[in-house]
Amino acid sequence: MKKIFFSLHRSSKAVLVIGAAAMALVLFASTVLFVGAGRMFDYYPAVEISEKLLAGVRPMSVAVSAGSLSLEYLAKRKEN
Repeated sequence: MKKIFFSLHRSSKAVLVIGAAAMALVLFASTVLFVGAGRMFDYYPAVEISEKLLAGVRPMSVAVSAGSLSLEYLAKRKEN
């Protein structure tokens, strides 16, 4: 897996790393809201926001993957 990651072009790596960090941040915020619902935050609004954030992680991962693959494809095509 390391070999594959390090063989990618700079732009593809940047999209993967920034996208993964953004997804982790959204997932962490969703977890904090869900766990803190009723304790630190109002229960129903916190759970609702947590569910919306969690639902947004999947399309975000698809967009990051598609963006990285398309950038890598374009870079390889440009080389050849």
